[in-house]
Amino acid sequence: MTVSEDLPTLEALRSPALGDNPHLRRMQAEKPLWRVRTATGDEGWLVLGHSEIKQLMLDPRLGRTHPNPEQAAQAAKNPIFELIASTGAGSDPHEMHQQVRALLIPYFTSKRMKELRQGIERIVHEAVDELLTMTPPVDLQPAFSLPVPLRVLCELMGVPEEERDQLAVLLDGMHGTGENSSAEGAAAFFAYLSDLVDRKRADPGDDLISGICPQLENNQLVVVIVCLLLFAGHESIATHIGNGMARLLTRPDLREAVTGDPELMHTAVEEMLRTANFGGGWQPHYALEDIELCGEKISAGDLVLPDFAMANFDPRSFAEPERVDFHRTPNPHLTFAHGAWYCIGAPLARLELNIAFTALLTRIPTLRLTVEPEELTDPEKVRTRLSATLAWLPVAW
Repeated sequence: MTVSEDLPTLEALRSPALGDNPHLRRMQAEKPLWRVRTATGDEGWLVLGHSEIKQLMLDPRLGRTHPNPEQAAQAAKNPIFELIASTGAGSDPHEMHQQVRALLIPYFTSKRMKELRQGIERIVHEAVDELLTMTPPVDLQPAFSLPVPLRVLCELMGVPEEERDQLAVLLDGMHGTGENSSAEGAAAFFAYLSDLVDRKRADPGDDLISGICPQLENNQLVVVIVCLLLFAGHESIATHIGNGMARLLTRPDLREAVTGDPELMHTAVEEMLRTANFGGGWQPHYALEDIELCGEKISAGDLVLPDFAMANFDPRSFAEPERVDFHRTPNPHLTFAHGAWYCIGAPLARLELNIAFTALLTRIPTLRLTVEPEELTDPEKVRTRLSATLAWLPVAW
């Protein structure tokens, strides 16, 4: 790519949850592929079109790991991913990707979800019980949205119950202020996971970590897999719980629709997944070979940033994309990516969201916001570590 000083910057294009993004909308309407500059000063390709992202997700020439990590353009500095890269686990991205999927798919089948439902319902209802002991107003993000998906993952992976609070603290430590504190927190997090994997090898149980250990000799690779599961299944689900509840609490018509017809919750969850964010959740990919897209040449090694959130608002793929329609079907949103990159944890995410929304609305029918909707994205009110989402979600009942 030729260097240009007037490229749009990613930071300038971010938008709050539940808020429109006129800048990205204008860009999407003009063309689906843009060169941009990242927060690190690197250049990359921002993809805004629904069909274009689907095309890329099916292209074997696109991967998640740069063939020469030290030369890779970055979307942002992230010590977590630097530690992952240092393990060498991504040296052959396609081989690793297929290997990991094959190992994990048995833990996310429909049969497995049926087995997990009762445990998830117990976790959610215990969290509601805890919430009801608090004195409102209560910020729903740290009180419910964050702990629920972490507890579900801990059960799935076999984290001892007495260590789950410790794991939550370590996750917080990864998000310390300043590059050094965050790097130190990431190192402590990896050290804990490494020790947990060692213990699972010595004394296996009926859980995911114990199940994949015998199939992988490399402890570092097991740690990376567990770490990525936590990234994908903790804060992302917490974000969707928070954004979905904010949607339901600010739109009485939508709330009445799902409380009046519980069967509607399935399509409602899909629509809340589609409309959760208006751009900004960019996942770094890299061209493994030259790729031509929209008349542009994406060169081997180039950073590619599919904007799945904006693709979900592409008017070429969705009628009236800004309208939240709980009856929308089909709903081919890309929140869980597509093709070989489709999130294997999607069934678990859907199940958690369905159970969480249903429990909150039925057990606390008087649940309400205690601030005006516009205050939910006030950057001065940030009280949790969740990124690209609500600043807070204060509720009462």
